[in-house]
Amino acid sequence: MKLNLNSISPAVFKVSAAETADGTQNRADIVASGRLLAYEYARKGANGVRAAMGIKENAGEQRLTDTEYKELNEAFQASHLLYAANQADKFLGRTSPSTFEEFRRKGQNYHKNSMFYQVLAGIWQEILTPILPRVYSEAVGVFADVVEVGFGETYALSIGSNDIPVFQDSAWGASRSVPRNRFYSKEYTLNPQPRTAQINAKWTQLVGNNVDFGQFFANISAGLYAKTMGMWNAAMTAAIADTSLVPSNLSVVFSNQNWMTLANRLSAVNSTQISNLFATGNAVALSKVLPTQATGSTNVNMDAAIATLLGADYTRTGYLGEFMSVRLMPLVDAIVPGTQNTTVETILDPTKVFMMAGNGRKPLTIGYNRDTPITLEVDPSKAGDQEIAVNMTIALDSVAVFESHIGVVTIA
Repeated sequence: MKLNLNSISPAVFKVSAAETADGTQNRADIVASGRLLAYEYARKGANGVRAAMGIKENAGEQRLTDTEYKELNEAFQASHLLYAANQADKFLGRTSPSTFEEFRRKGQNYHKNSMFYQVLAGIWQEILTPILPRVYSEAVGVFADVVEVGFGETYALSIGSNDIPVFQDSAWGASRSVPRNRFYSKEYTLNPQPRTAQINAKWTQLVGNNVDFGQFFANISAGLYAKTMGMWNAAMTAAIADTSLVPSNLSVVFSNQNWMTLANRLSAVNSTQISNLFATGNAVALSKVLPTQATGSTNVNMDAAIATLLGADYTRTGYLGEFMSVRLMPLVDAIVPGTQNTTVETILDPTKVFMMAGNGRKPLTIGYNRDTPITLEVDPSKAGDQEIAVNMTIALDSVAVFESHIGVVTIA
């Protein structure tokens, strides 16, 4: 997973009153605080990944210490819930609570108040609008190209020819008699369609102690990543069976010789060096690239690989580095929805590794609506258990393009 949050403009955290729904500085401060929480939580996760990979650079500039993050989170919880209560009370013509403790005591006034939830949803949407697309596009950047599409618009994608001209033996004056090579581009369209998720939570989770709103916003990004990973996995699985996308001699069963043969073919067909190739997929599949041969209680080849190829980085952090000049880049897997608390199944196939050119076009292109990246609706349940439902919709579309050739390695 790639996360490079330096690409988020500092202006995102300096919200002016004119940018908010009601034009007040109070709301602007609330939105800016929420954006900073979302950024900081994502930054910590990104730096953790980079540390595990032995990369020292930060994924983004550190803005808050752990203590400052905790204090900001508590202040954000109180300020944005009080703000929503105040707006609802103005509409109903009643006195608003002056402190967060008073708000909690009067919680039943707001638990089933639709105006209160409309204000909350609006604040969350203003927070996520500039943050979510950036975190999302960086997270999927390893395996897909991400483009922005205007609301209600169609995005036209032109994929150039990957054909190679064949030079024939000829003679002076007869150069036009050789067979023609045709370069054709291929046109694709992206029409983002709504993808919806719903979260049910208890009222006490919203107003209780130790609610981490940075994590809440990050979980929305995680759900979007899981959906995208599923789209990518479906496209790649279909491509394996289509020889027009993955020719038969670019699909091999793993062995050292087959690995290098595939790398050599991809290097040639993509006009790049083998060192510019990378292999990606499930971390379990990539770990099997290192051959093992059990002799007694010792895995001889694995031990040799660790000692001579990967060294201390592998034993210390588990980062796979490269194998026979091809970089190994495990993808962050995603849980099959609905299995997270039962069978815990992951989306990526643990027997498939995809090899591709790092400087080529990604096999999948994803388009999302840029103007309204996510819409939120919050509703209380009619039941007595004080549940609230958060309904989230984002418009996405994807297309498998395969302009640059990729290879598939099957590992038993």
